[in-house]
Amino acid sequence: MRPKLFAILIVGMLCPTVSPESRSGSLCVAPVAEKPMPTGAPGLICASEKLSFAIDSLPKRTWPIKESVKFDALDLSVSHRVVIFCEDKAQQSFKFRYSEFKARKLCLFINDLYKTAQLWEDKQSPWCKCKGK
Repeated sequence: MRPKLFAILIVGMLCPTVSPESRSGSLCVAPVAEKPMPTGAPGLICASEKLSFAIDSLPKRTWPIKESVKFDALDLSVSHRVVIFCEDKAQQSFKFRYSEFKARKLCLFINDLYKTAQLWEDKQSPWCKCKGK
């Protein structure tokens, strides 16, 4: 085998291929406090056990209280919609695209002071503790 062809084959075997996982993002949802501080914007204070959320067309889920919840395989090329509910009534919503961020791993959390939903890059959010980060 010619040396140049051999080198190309070796490099091809050592370089990672593009997998579907590399074209998707993840979203970690940080837990809320079991007994939150009674501060916040009017209309945004909600008992932790009555708080829930939905991402895109996925089923609505109760907001975690004890540990973070991770969502994988979110398409990097489309706009995603997040809706926050209190007692099944939509309270906050926003859309985002992964192209707005440098990272593919994001953290969704409720700001303790204002009770607003926020989306930050995972590395800037130590309170997001999803396994397999």
